[in-house]
Amino acid sequence: MKHSVRELLDVVYRYYPHGIDVIEQVDVQRYKETEEYGRLVAARRRAAADERWPALLRRIEERFPSSIVTNNSFHLPTGALDASYSFSVSLPNTTGARTLWFHIGFLVPYYLVYGWRLVQFVRQPERFRVVFGGVNFFIPRSPNDSALVLSLDDEKLKSVTFSESYIDFELSDDELPYAEWIARDIEATFGCERMPPEVGTVLVPDVAVNPRALGKARLCDCLFTAGHEWVPPSPSEVRTPGVEVDASCLTGRFVAVLKVLAALYNILWGLMPEARGAFFGGVTTDGVLRKEEILRVLAEIRVRMDQPKTPRGIASKRELEAAIREIEALVAGWDGEGEPPASMVAWASSFLASSLVDSAPKASS
Repeated sequence: MKHSVRELLDVVYRYYPHGIDVIEQVDVQRYKETEEYGRLVAARRRAAADERWPALLRRIEERFPSSIVTNNSFHLPTGALDASYSFSVSLPNTTGARTLWFHIGFLVPYYLVYGWRLVQFVRQPERFRVVFGGVNFFIPRSPNDSALVLSLDDEKLKSVTFSESYIDFELSDDELPYAEWIARDIEATFGCERMPPEVGTVLVPDVAVNPRALGKARLCDCLFTAGHEWVPPSPSEVRTPGVEVDASCLTGRFVAVLKVLAALYNILWGLMPEARGAFFGGVTTDGVLRKEEILRVLAEIRVRMDQPKTPRGIASKRELEAAIREIEALVAGWDGEGEPPASMVAWASSFLASSLVDSAPKASS
């Protein structure tokens, strides 16, 4: 290594401002007005004008004519994104026709090379999704919960198989011939050396680089690109995807909850002009109907009904007001415990079957 970690951090602090996050738009603007950011933009534009870069790509294409060499740094002339030249090389003669990725830093004399590996997981699902009444419902509970789902013998609900891809700095035997030839050319052309992964993954205090918030950026993010997760999560941190459950497989009690929620959200979203013609989010529920949630949605509906902004809102205001008065009276007489009363479920069923929801936005299947 030509630099210590401390020296690499000093380089980062020359091109990235201290203590400014990139979350809020006002912070982004302040970030871009700093001297450090100005230096980084200038460095990117200088790098884009360096003829050694396209010459390197041409030599790689000539050396490996059956590979596809992809230049991922067309943006550099604009002064935007990254602190490195980035390219990938397809490896048609390797198992699975893999791809190698390279980043050559122009702030520091180092480069990275790595592949991607797929890791397969087989787990019990911990959450599921169901479409009911035109609304996407996300349930952070097991689909094997007998209080929610009837078809507990369905093998599809017992396990979910999924794969996650991770960066791997340890190259396989069939990747090495490509990587070694390209690495020699990179080193001869730019006078740089390969950065050890344990150095590149060091966290950088008090610096942000989109999309990394303060304290989350690593040396690789700042000196090469922030487009990847450089450290794979531990198995316990890998989020298991949910499964989809058909509404016909739900218990009666759960259906009652979803009916009431679906009716309320159909009303709310039908009054929102920004929701028209598009899928408008979803609703998370643990399977329990709570009085405070109903009151919150009703309050928002009342605000939007006072000033209807859509043809549906104007034409249907009288009918909607009658429906809202009815559910408000039912909620007022409910103790808020357990499943919704039969009268509330009947109201929701009637509303969902009415023409009032015909123009409400529907969830994608």
